[in-house]
Amino acid sequence: MLKEISDKLKKIFKGENSVRLIVIAGLAGLGIILMSSWFPEKEHETKDPSEISSEKACNNDDSSAYAEKMENRLENMLSQIDGVGQCSVMITVSGGAIYSYAQNAQQEIGENVNELKREHVILDKDNGDSPLVESVRNPEIVGVIIACEGGEHNVVRECVVSAVGAALGIPSNRICVTKKNSESGD
Repeated sequence: MLKEISDKLKKIFKGENSVRLIVIAGLAGLGIILMSSWFPEKEHETKDPSEISSEKACNNDDSSAYAEKMENRLENMLSQIDGVGQCSVMITVSGGAIYSYAQNAQQEIGENVNELKREHVILDKDNGDSPLVESVRNPEIVGVIIACEGGEHNVVRECVVSAVGAALGIPSNRICVTKKNSESGD
């Protein structure tokens, strides 16, 4: 059977008509590719809640709000340390908050079937369905800059780096402490 198909293809592609056939096939392929841009793209199908990942990334507004909240807390804490004086803090974060949703799991065991069904726990919140949040992981803090009045003194700088490292759980090489400009209006 394969030999017959092979022989027929050899006959078709032999001679003058073979070049024309290849050119026509190529043009037809290009035409199909060009026409595909005219058709609307198929929208992604929404998945069943049990198929949705249990983690969802949050938007950048939440990341900025988290960074700002941590900056305010650090400014309040650092200004209490002897020798620091007034300070300004800037925190950079990577990514967004990650939410983990609660799931119900049910295992069905049959003769030849062993199936695990998972579905998210949905709460009826003011007649709007919302999933039950199990935990929230805040964005990763990647760096901190502190400008403080006592930033020119090594002892103060070391104390600030230790305090910030302990409070945020980041290494000292990601913390920069500098003297605050006296002309700053903060």
